[in-house]
Amino acid sequence: MIEPRMVKELNKSDTTTKWSLMPIRKVFKGTFIVAGGYDKCEGNDAIANGDTDLVAYGRLFLANPDLPKRFE
Repeated sequence: MIEPRMVKELNKSDTTTKWSLMPIRKVFKGTFIVAGGYDKCEGNDAIANGDTDLVAYGRLFLANPDLPKRFE
């Protein structure tokens, strides 16, 4: 699921829409993956809080192919 946290390229929204996917998360029984401009800390927080199972880092990964190593 893509969370609508981005206003325009690389600029996050001033108003958080963090809870916009929660209704779907509650009813979907499969692995829940979110995207939408997360950084390492935000992604870890989303997983730790149970908001998601996995976080996709599309733009950040494309710009930094060594992202998994950086996140270590």
